[in-house]
Amino acid sequence: MQILISNFAIELYRMKEKELTIRDVIFRDMDILIMSKLRGGDNISINDLIDISSYLAASLFRERWKQKGELNKEEVNVVLGNIGDFCNQHFGEFFTQEDFDKIVKISQLLLQKPTFDDDSKTFFEDILKSNS
Repeated sequence: MQILISNFAIELYRMKEKELTIRDVIFRDMDILIMSKLRGGDNISINDLIDISSYLAASLFRERWKQKGELNKEEVNVVLGNIGDFCNQHFGEFFTQEDFDKIVKISQLLLQKPTFDDDSKTFFEDILKSNS
């Protein structure tokens, strides 16, 4: 099972090929990351959910920026809205507005780090290793 978080261009091609929406991609990637973490014997805390969501959002923003040289507010809102929907649907009352606000803030802070590309690659690889 492979996740294509770091290669948004290939992902967009596949989305068109399979007619996947960004919502489909986000829900799929969140499922894969959470299930990988669970298979590794770990539990999922709200902090884990916030970290996974923040890195996924920031990675999608970064790849879009690489593609277009810009990222508009609507694109940001679509990504964050779908991540929020996923978290709300799967974690219900345990996922609060405060948690969502943390995802918004952390995803923006992650993008400001000069080491973000390497950090995100390591973050996702560490989670996915337990799925091998």
